[in-house]
Amino acid sequence: MRRTRSTAALVAAAVVAGGLALAAPASADPAPAGTFRKLVGVGSDTTQDVLNALAGDASGYAPVKAPSGAGIASYDAVEPGTGSTTSSIRTRSGGPSFLRPNGSGNGRIALTMALTGDKWPNSTGTTIKGQVDFARSSGGPSTSGTALTYIPFARDAVGVAVKGSALHKLSVDQLHDIYAGTLTVVEGQTVHPKIPQSGSGTRKFFLSAIGLSDSTIAPTIPTVQENQADDAVTEDGALVPFSVGSWIAQNNGVAPDHSKAAAAAGAYLAAVRLPGDTGETEPVSTSNGHLVPLNSYYENATFGRDVYNVVPSRAIDPTSIFFDKDLYDVFVTNGSHTAALASDDAEKTIAAFGFVNESYNGSINPTKHAKFGGLEGSTFDAKTPGKPALKATPGDASVKLGWTAPAPTGLPVTDYRVTLTGADGAVVAVKDVPATATSYTFSGLALGTYTASVSAANLNGSGVLATWTGAVKYSSTTKATAAKTAYGKTPKVAVTVTGTHGTVASGKVTLKDGSTTVGTGTLDRSGKVTIGLSNHLKVATHTLTVSYGGSSKLNMSSTTVKLTITKATPSVSTSAPKTVSHNSRAKVTVKVTATGTTPTGTVRIYAGSHVIATGTLKSGKVTLTLPKLSRGNHTMHAYYTGSSTVNSRNGVNFTIKST
Repeated sequence: MRRTRSTAALVAAAVVAGGLALAAPASADPAPAGTFRKLVGVGSDTTQDVLNALAGDASGYAPVKAPSGAGIASYDAVEPGTGSTTSSIRTRSGGPSFLRPNGSGNGRIALTMALTGDKWPNSTGTTIKGQVDFARSSGGPSTSGTALTYIPFARDAVGVAVKGSALHKLSVDQLHDIYAGTLTVVEGQTVHPKIPQSGSGTRKFFLSAIGLSDSTIAPTIPTVQENQADDAVTEDGALVPFSVGSWIAQNNGVAPDHSKAAAAAGAYLAAVRLPGDTGETEPVSTSNGHLVPLNSYYENATFGRDVYNVVPSRAIDPTSIFFDKDLYDVFVTNGSHTAALASDDAEKTIAAFGFVNESYNGSINPTKHAKFGGLEGSTFDAKTPGKPALKATPGDASVKLGWTAPAPTGLPVTDYRVTLTGADGAVVAVKDVPATATSYTFSGLALGTYTASVSAANLNGSGVLATWTGAVKYSSTTKATAAKTAYGKTPKVAVTVTGTHGTVASGKVTLKDGSTTVGTGTLDRSGKVTIGLSNHLKVATHTLTVSYGGSSKLNMSSTTVKLTITKATPSVSTSAPKTVSHNSRAKVTVKVTATGTTPTGTVRIYAGSHVIATGTLKSGKVTLTLPKLSRGNHTMHAYYTGSSTVNSRNGVNFTIKST
């Protein structure tokens, strides 16, 4: 059951009724030693104890798991028992040992290094790629970007742990001046401010709340480990920013104790005059003998804060190839999906550790308290990739996208995001493919106009989109046949175009010989057309390209067909006198004809095997004058020698009598 904000009284009642306040303090790191779990978290010591309990590393607390059984492994910010800040952890069986990340900022940097493969904590450190899955963080992003998603987990507040009655009531202005070094005495008491270690989320949040930063805080203020009052609040006038949730959990005996000795010696959380108020607000109250949070302090915009579990954005994106369902199931609440950390049992544990449950536990929506941030660390190029070179090829109710990688820039490309939207702008499909991919096909599409986009991504996020907009249609197949044809006769190409999905082809067909268009035609109702070509195509075998231009439902298609043009077969006729005087020269007219063309070239008159006259055709005719013939009968024939387009041919014999 999802809840809205719990009041302090309800939290206290749930804690006591559930017996959680009497459970053993949550132990640190996965237990027993050498235990490894899938979802590894490091970072903030503000939320480490509650995450340890939710991991099941304490008697009385059931572990939160994904439906697959994957559980949480939460490693403390400092070494349990010793408090060492230089100890190492090993988070995977067979994995490397590396320095324990201390605090929110260092947790987020370690998560970044686990993604990029860079060395932690610096260039002389250890490569920890894949060794961390999430970071505990008591503050929001310190860099812009979308690589990391800050998932709100609960509501906490930052108070001020103090010792001495003079510091019971403090204002924001007083805190500013104390930590700036300009106010050293309050109500006659010399103050001794302390500040958590560098990288602490509480340190960063507190300084921002009082209008200071690491560069403006008094440099003489000593640094202490976050949320450990026993070492920090030891003398009258001491004060240090402190997670209210952690103070409650430690003093209720739920979390490992670093503060009860200080509290027994007089340490407490000061009442703070919140901006705009005339009086001071206590951070906590007591119910049934236990400390509980006051909502009015937790919900204050200056000192109240969300605490987060930080995960790689791509790991909780179900469309990404890097999607981690176990991480998603444990941390994300989205629509009807409720995070395992937002279950009723989990929120009872969260309340037991001094935090206030909120309805947005697990939200990944920035309008509901989620935040986005970039990779953390100083060595990363924040650029996303450039635009891929994109080519789209429509297919049968499909479109194939092919691309080449953008020019290298910043971090390497890790994947490509391919998206298809309809004419109305609605997303039809999204696909994430590896960096090695160079193409993807969307298939089974309805006819219509679509826009496809491809963007390269690196750890910083997706880069510039390359887009294509066009129509998706069915496929067509073009077939053509052509018979061998003599020069001068009209060659014909029979074309049939068929469409898939029972679609009858319509539209125009074009025939080209090389780059020259030699014929066009329009398909009939059966998808067929016979196209007549010029009867003067060159005598040769032509490879014609037959192209169908497509229709509103069918894509274009083409084929080739071989058309052989042969030489024409001529007819040779002769007109000659029957008799001629042996003193005269006879004239013979030869006519050469062929279908569709007027032959040109040479004609010879043979008497036996001897050429006795030669002439050149003009308009298919030539008149030749023969030499004088001796008395007697002379049998002759005309011979046409042919041309580049007409075959050679002998005429029939004819006889002239010379007298």
